[in-house]
Amino acid sequence: MAIPTIYDLLTSNFAISLLQVVVTLLITFLVVRFYRIIIQRAAGSVPSGLVASLQQIGSWAIWILGIIIVLSQLAVAINVLLLILFLGGAAIIVAYRNILTDMAASQFISTYQSFKVGEWIEIQDYYGRVVERNLIQTKILTPDNEIVIVPNSTLLKRSVVNRSRSGSLRVQIPVTVDSKFDLKNVEKILLEIGQELKTDLVPDAPPQVRVTEVTSQQAHLVLMLRVTNPAKRDQLISDVQEKFYELLPELDARK
Repeated sequence: MAIPTIYDLLTSNFAISLLQVVVTLLITFLVVRFYRIIIQRAAGSVPSGLVASLQQIGSWAIWILGIIIVLSQLAVAINVLLLILFLGGAAIIVAYRNILTDMAASQFISTYQSFKVGEWIEIQDYYGRVVERNLIQTKILTPDNEIVIVPNSTLLKRSVVNRSRSGSLRVQIPVTVDSKFDLKNVEKILLEIGQELKTDLVPDAPPQVRVTEVTSQQAHLVLMLRVTNPAKRDQLISDVQEKFYELLPELDARK
């Protein structure tokens, strides 16, 4: 019986299969490392938790693919493994369906540019300046310095008003006075205050006053302005109300 030489061992089917397995696993390892680096660099402002999840899920998928290739090289039946892989992929899609929807919505927003960071938008009951937008969510800074986090998918389901591009913002400034005052005088003073702010108003939209409620003790009115710069909304409201209540003694003189 001939003793196999080293050459015979290295060129045997077993040795070749073993070498193929080692090379496949090494390539799989390198692809996983490269994938994780690419995801980390491309993440940008994506939340770190989501980045870690994407890295983990992608790494698992690559390793499973590598193992399937190894099993095929070893002539092992992989039908059951493919079925498990399919079911696992379906489970991942179901578990991350909301995140995937938000990511798709982010791509839609980027494509059609309905708004950009720095612009003032209004959605549902929220109004503010867009300070950040990533693959999952959009952050809005309200005039009260509150951060509102809106999922990107919500931005596609709801009507979004871009105040920065509409050219103006309608501002309603409420005031309350004692019912003893003549409402005509109150309206006149409010209109005078509005005219003093004409540099901040849309030229063809003069100030208007509406009486919203009158009781035996108080009267509620609203001064309506169309301002050109949404960022000045809160400052204008404060200025008008401060000026108006400073003129209350003048209303006493006119009654």
